[in-house]
Amino acid sequence: MKRILTLLSLVISLFATKAFAENLKASTEAGYTTHYIVNGVARTEAQAFGGVNIGATYFGVDAYLGATIIPVSSALDESHWTAGVGKGFKIVDGVTVRLDGQAFRHLTAIPGAPNSTEVAGIISLENIVATPYLKGSHDLDLDQTGYVVGLKRPTDVFGWFTVTPLVEYGKFTDYDFKTAKLTVSKLLFNHLEPFAEVGYYDNNFGVNKYNFAIKELNDSVVALGGIRWNF
Repeated sequence: MKRILTLLSLVISLFATKAFAENLKASTEAGYTTHYIVNGVARTEAQAFGGVNIGATYFGVDAYLGATIIPVSSALDESHWTAGVGKGFKIVDGVTVRLDGQAFRHLTAIPGAPNSTEVAGIISLENIVATPYLKGSHDLDLDQTGYVVGLKRPTDVFGWFTVTPLVEYGKFTDYDFKTAKLTVSKLLFNHLEPFAEVGYYDNNFGVNKYNFAIKELNDSVVALGGIRWNF
């Protein structure tokens, strides 16, 4: 409950901050997911969620913060917090190499599982055809080190909505995963953005050996949907 109140206070602060910072980009969202996924594994069962994201650019460097809260029960919340910086380097017209450094704090609601801190670096090649990327990650508390390689392509469909197909393969210390998913969103009135996502997930996570995920995803379908407000 305390984390939900923290999230609400962040949402309120966005209204005040946006009024004084034109460089600021911010959003808040709420929705429902069949599983909350972190690095290819399921951290929750079907739950509602809420989140905020805020970012700004200083001297060509993007800085951003994010938080997602999943109220698992009336007395227990799962939450995931993000901080990052990133910068794009133009190679030629239409082609940019982007580098990002990120830190995550995962506060779990899984009984007996530890909270954890993750650090990651991402390199991506942004272009008009498709964006390949490589993420390297290390979780200091779970002792999981690995990488995720992926490909995504946001596509505007006749100005009606945006479709983003994505495929990923990831390999970590004690498991690997693969996924293919499709995200659809539509911006209305410059602020309101409904979104939906459906994905195929397959991993070999051993729930009998490790406790930081709730189940093995074996040829599983995961879906989510919600509403986002862009400030």
